[in-house]
Amino acid sequence: MRTKNFVLFLICVVATSIFLILVGNQRPSIQTLVTETHKQLNNLKNFKENLENAEEKRFLADDKYLTLLGFTEHPRLYPAAIWKNTSLPIIVTYLCIGSEYHCIHIKCSLFICIYLYHLYRSFISFFFQLQGHCNSSRCSVINFELSFFPSHVEEERLHAFRPLIIQDALNKAGAVLFLESDQRLVTGHLEPLIQQALGGAGVVSWATHYATSSLTHPKMFDYFQTKVDSFFFLPMVESTVLLFYNLPGVHNGLMLPWVQCALTPDCILPIGAQSGGCRFNKKPQYRYSGCHRYDGSALNIVLGLKFGFDEGKYTYRGHTEKFFRKVGPDIIAAEMAGLEGNATESTVMTRDGI
Repeated sequence: MRTKNFVLFLICVVATSIFLILVGNQRPSIQTLVTETHKQLNNLKNFKENLENAEEKRFLADDKYLTLLGFTEHPRLYPAAIWKNTSLPIIVTYLCIGSEYHCIHIKCSLFICIYLYHLYRSFISFFFQLQGHCNSSRCSVINFELSFFPSHVEEERLHAFRPLIIQDALNKAGAVLFLESDQRLVTGHLEPLIQQALGGAGVVSWATHYATSSLTHPKMFDYFQTKVDSFFFLPMVESTVLLFYNLPGVHNGLMLPWVQCALTPDCILPIGAQSGGCRFNKKPQYRYSGCHRYDGSALNIVLGLKFGFDEGKYTYRGHTEKFFRKVGPDIIAAEMAGLEGNATESTVMTRDGI
């Protein structure tokens, strides 16, 4: 009898222990389930919002990115907030990832401040070489963290980083002359450009012979709430050489929508867009050629809308060659060799300018 009672007691203890263990483990499981459910609901909500934005063609630029780039309630604008210790505009260019031909040569001019944006951590060794070469108070190398921005900004083919570094420099200095890395300034006499910019709307660019519609994917126009046929006869401007003064109209009416598009993947890169395979034999020539210019296309849409499709308000009336020269791979390779060999300025610069 005692043995039977002991066995029953033991069974009760074991059963109670198992019950308490199961109940004790169930609570964290329920909490985990609730947490995971909330996470999935938030993800579903974000997905729905992103889908709605994509369907309605709305910009997705996060405020934290815009604030970092100077789009605030009280922005720094020209002429109230500018660099006082240098002449304006400053020259801005960048070092991108790739072969040695993407590297650039810098000459620290006595009259012009150069601002070089270093974009990729993988080029960190060359970053220190540039710092050693560009050791003047008029020449600065900036380590610009693309990893802080949406991942598509790091894709070199999109050049989505181009409006970002231009805006960053504009916000700091007040006036920027942007040069692509294969462009060289052949004169320090920029007064005609400065006069046109300040006498107009704060922008100077150089027109091409192509219509904006021929080099812009049709879906990009939807993000700017405009029709492609408005751009049939609007010349596309180069995005390799640009002059900006950070006037209120430039800040709000030009740079903001350009940056917003650059930060929105489906705007800068519409589905089906590509940069190669251009077919300019289509008639009429303003038809889409099959080639998309990514940030350059966005810039031209913004310019057209802001200036009422009058390119005379933002394009230079003279020849580009008077101020700039495009250099080929052989010259760039020679410049790279000069940097690596600690060459003197006269090695390359006497022939090709900055």
